[in-house]
Amino acid sequence: MTQVDIPTRSVEARSAISVLFQEVNEIDIYTEDTAKGYEKLFTNLFSRVFAGKYKVGKVFPLGGRGPVIAQYNKDNSSERPYLYVVDGDLNLLAGDTIENKEGLYRLPFYCIENIFCDIDSIIKVINEEEPVLRLHQLQSTFDYSTWELKHKDKLFELFLEYAIARELKPDLQTVHHGCYRLLEDEKPSKHKGCVSDVLINGRIEEVKAAVIDATSLDQYNIIKQDILNNFDNSSFDKFDVISGKDYLFPLL
Repeated sequence: MTQVDIPTRSVEARSAISVLFQEVNEIDIYTEDTAKGYEKLFTNLFSRVFAGKYKVGKVFPLGGRGPVIAQYNKDNSSERPYLYVVDGDLNLLAGDTIENKEGLYRLPFYCIENIFCDIDSIIKVINEEEPVLRLHQLQSTFDYSTWELKHKDKLFELFLEYAIARELKPDLQTVHHGCYRLLEDEKPSKHKGCVSDVLINGRIEEVKAAVIDATSLDQYNIIKQDILNNFDNSSFDKFDVISGKDYLFPLL
């Protein structure tokens, strides 16, 4: 059977589409994620951010941090207002070389999903959908503070190992080793949002061992300390540097 290559638009073509939407946009906004739903998500978000200043009817996903930065560097002489937006990703821990500047904005957390991991907003949505239980009952049942206490340090420790691996063994699968593999209950449909201490500790040791085997214990310790120092000198919360898309939001 002959394989057929499905044609895709180049980054330049995706960027150029903005010309066709100048009537619905007063600012051209370019983002990373091209997956289904993200264009609408970012359009809704930025239409609120720029309400009263710019009309935002559509944003333009370009597909990854690299393409967004590359296109920004080519396009920073535009006479129209523009904004290029990139995720924080593991770069927040490892030390990011990308800084905010005119027309370029790095999210101050791992990804856009982190902004939705807001307990007050989540309880509000649950309350709107729940026909019987009162607000205080939902808050008690959801028990976010206990969940946070159980997960914040362990997930941070895991993402610390992922950031070290990104620096020393970039071919190792890290974040995309999803949270569902670490659940207390192996059936995602039945899980209660809690990871298994045994499984997450095993994953941490697995990543650590792979990095040390590929480099050395000395290199590992140096990079780990650099990353911890970078985090300690930042204003980030531990949940800011954990993937909302792959870990926090699915668990919540």
